[in-house]
Amino acid sequence: MTKRSRLAFSIVAGIVLLACACPAASLPAIDQPTDTAVPETPTPPEIPTPTSQPSNILFSDNFSIESSELETYSDASGSVETKDGAYVVRSTSDLWNWGRSDSEFSDTVIEFDETIAIGPTNNNAAAGVICRMQTRDDNSIDGYLLAISSDGFYSIRSISSSSMDSLVDWTSSDTINQGNQANKIRATCSGSELKLEVNGETLATASAPADGPQSGGFGFAAVSFETNDPVAEAHFDNLVISKP
Repeated sequence: MTKRSRLAFSIVAGIVLLACACPAASLPAIDQPTDTAVPETPTPPEIPTPTSQPSNILFSDNFSIESSELETYSDASGSVETKDGAYVVRSTSDLWNWGRSDSEFSDTVIEFDETIAIGPTNNNAAAGVICRMQTRDDNSIDGYLLAISSDGFYSIRSISSSSMDSLVDWTSSDTINQGNQANKIRATCSGSELKLEVNGETLATASAPADGPQSGGFGFAAVSFETNDPVAEAHFDNLVISKP
């Protein structure tokens, strides 16, 4: 934002002597000064020093406008879009649906707020983040999923050609806010370390397979586990990606 300082102008009045046909005794002395009030120069407003972004921040987004980093689409599997100040992932089948980033990262800490806004009545739906996402020629993906469910479970999973293997199986935790309440997620993918923190508490750690991807995009994902009630919608906000 460009800020402009106002310039102060001082006007100094000249003294003009008018000649008149009055007696000389009534004329003011020629060398007598005339007092002229000079307006004080206002102090220009201080321009605040811009706050620099910490050097370890790789990317951040509060989704107040359409994301320039995460994709937007709608198809038979669901949709992903920036909407109402959040990134919204909607799954309309009992399969994971996700929206991924354009940029790729290697070692990251991914922090965000997550709310599973819509899901089956028994809360058997889940959402989370995929790190080091790589897309194959057949559009299947590799990567690592760190997720929680709206009925209070968490998991870390390895993805190979869109098939998931459990590194930490679904486990219950009272730390997770259930239903459509928000949770603060911190997912670390650094070297072989995979770590999931929820609401300030470490819930799970795992080691990435040696032959797994070392870098890639990130993606937000959601799913309903109920075939007869397959719609799940997760909202993601206040995203910050940083170096570990």
